[in-house]
Amino acid sequence: MKTKNYNYVSIIIIGLVIALIGFLVSKFTYSPDAEFWADIGLIISEFTGFIMLIRNGTFIRTKYFRIFKGVFAIIIIGALSKIMHWQYNNVIMIIGFVLAVLVYFFSFLNKPIKKRLDYLKLIWVIVAYSGAILRFLHVINDEYQIMSSAIMWLAIIDYMKIERGKRRLFE
Repeated sequence: MKTKNYNYVSIIIIGLVIALIGFLVSKFTYSPDAEFWADIGLIISEFTGFIMLIRNGTFIRTKYFRIFKGVFAIIIIGALSKIMHWQYNNVIMIIGFVLAVLVYFFSFLNKPIKKRLDYLKLIWVIVAYSGAILRFLHVINDEYQIMSSAIMWLAIIDYMKIERGKRRLFE
């Protein structure tokens, strides 16, 4: 079931316009809120692109997606235990993140045909979740988030290029 990519592309463009305006305002004025708006615009665009890739992909129709929902529940339990300052919160979160990478990796291995977009999504999952673990343990700073963002943007652009070539980007 294909979704209406027109809505996703529109939100991505709106987010990029917000980010561009925030960036330009931050460069030409001394407004402290300008960088905030640039970040918000990029977050909106990247998250919308992520949702577009998920909704149009095949992962949600596999058995691995059901397993991933359980793994996501473990991550949420770990986050709640972290908020409540319960024991073993770090262990629960790390187990959840590692299991998420493993579930997606096994899903990737079972794909009969692997395209460039599939490899980009796998690399993004590995970089994003391992970066989350390392940030969670205070090993790296938040600036390393740019690596997962760059990979996600490559995947979004690759998907849009493929769909435009097939003339179904706005289907």
